[in-house]
Amino acid sequence: MILIINFISSPNTRRWPEEHDVARDLGPRGKMCRRLGIPLSRITAKDPDKDPVLRRPYPPGQHGATARTSVSDFARRLREKQKLKLYYGLLEKQCRAAFQEARGAPGNTGTVLLQLLESRLDSLVLRAGLATSIRQARQFVRHGYLQVDGKRADIPSFRVKPGSEVRFHAAHLKLAVVQESFSRMKSRSVPAYVQVLGEGEGLRYVRLPEREEIPVDVNEPFIVEYYAQRS
Repeated sequence: MILIINFISSPNTRRWPEEHDVARDLGPRGKMCRRLGIPLSRITAKDPDKDPVLRRPYPPGQHGATARTSVSDFARRLREKQKLKLYYGLLEKQCRAAFQEARGAPGNTGTVLLQLLESRLDSLVLRAGLATSIRQARQFVRHGYLQVDGKRADIPSFRVKPGSEVRFHAAHLKLAVVQESFSRMKSRSVPAYVQVLGEGEGLRYVRLPEREEIPVDVNEPFIVEYYAQRS
């Protein structure tokens, strides 16, 4: 289920910019994680009793445990694309737009695609362990908890430049949900391209990541082939 909200103003009021339009996937994330075999979050992956993927490692549905796995070339490519969308919490339009941008940039298209997605503000918040899931990271951004180089940023897809610093606003840093999230993620493994500032006050985006550093288990050549064939 996808919820789309457009803030439409009356003729006497000013309309919000397009980037403030909200589109979110509110579907059953647990079922999709089970279908693709991806842990629900970095926290539940350590606790099998709370993770539906580890508790029931087979697709959802009445015949999920005995279902035959599709092995067609199209199914393999589609599965990798769906995994990518789930990892980053993307809608199809957002994923396709990122691919089109990566295809027009120099370098390996699959690697550039992942680098673009890793440069998103919500992705970096998750990588630094400031949130327990991509949905919580997006919530922190949307609620205006974070600043990029001293300026408030509330768009999850905001592209952070290497060398930039992302910090919680002083008032929001004291919130219980923020403190609890960071304390739960203290044992996190932070990639080398992200540096945590202080005791969870924020992060520094050091540089663009190398492919082997990105903790996303997808076959990006399959994703490139999927979109190239459907262009």
